[in-house]
Amino acid sequence: MGIVTVIGIALAFAPVAGQSPTTGKRLVWQDEFSGSGLPDASKWDYELGKVRNNEEQFYTLARRENVRLERGNLVIEARQEPWSHAPVTSASLTSRPAWKYGYFEVRAKVPTGRGTWPAIWTLGDAFRRKGEANIPWPLSGEIDMMEYVGFDPEKVHFNVHTFDAHNGKPEITIPDSKRSSSIAVPRVWEGFHTYGLDWNRDRLEFYFDGKKVMTYRNDGKGKNSWPFDDPQYLLLNLAIGGAWGGQQGVDPKIFPAKFLVDYVRIYQP
Repeated sequence: MGIVTVIGIALAFAPVAGQSPTTGKRLVWQDEFSGSGLPDASKWDYELGKVRNNEEQFYTLARRENVRLERGNLVIEARQEPWSHAPVTSASLTSRPAWKYGYFEVRAKVPTGRGTWPAIWTLGDAFRRKGEANIPWPLSGEIDMMEYVGFDPEKVHFNVHTFDAHNGKPEITIPDSKRSSSIAVPRVWEGFHTYGLDWNRDRLEFYFDGKKVMTYRNDGKGKNSWPFDDPQYLLLNLAIGGAWGGQQGVDPKIFPAKFLVDYVRIYQP
């Protein structure tokens, strides 16, 4: 979700044989988003303001118009309205805990339309605790379990960001299929799908609806290319426009845009 120029690699979407990524693991953290009102404040915090990528939205803090529990889902809603010098409001949730290794699974339904840019992703906890001045992005690493841009509506993206991947610069270019992939999913926005990340010491494996779609391996060259031996926290957000999501503009007819999350589940050995 940084300043993005993505060279995506389209993959054939076919089942991959093998055991479930939950095998040998137990459920250690979850949110099923039952009830009503705001998300559980003991589990989630928020980003606030205009945060990155020249996006149009202002992320609000625990505002029910932008984030709420409804019919068993977390609803993140982007609204076109004036707010603190921004034309759009939305929400970005961050998990209070962080984890090292395990299987992360999120079931969600993306919005669509030109300008939408929902994401399920992680950032290094050191980045959050120490601040970008001390841990410049992407030194602590970023794992994009799912990114979706509404101007390319039948494709889902998976990305990994490291310091070496960007030649030590704070701009994002995904140079090859080892760090970026996409799959074609016809009319993906019409239903819920599961997005999974199996994070191990030697590899990251990405799953879509239970099928493995990408693997990123530890090359043994140290933290600049594998910063994933330290905890990461989870983000759920709906951006509008910006460096990638806004490459073909923003259609005003998309509002209100809603990103729905059915559950988040974390498994560890």
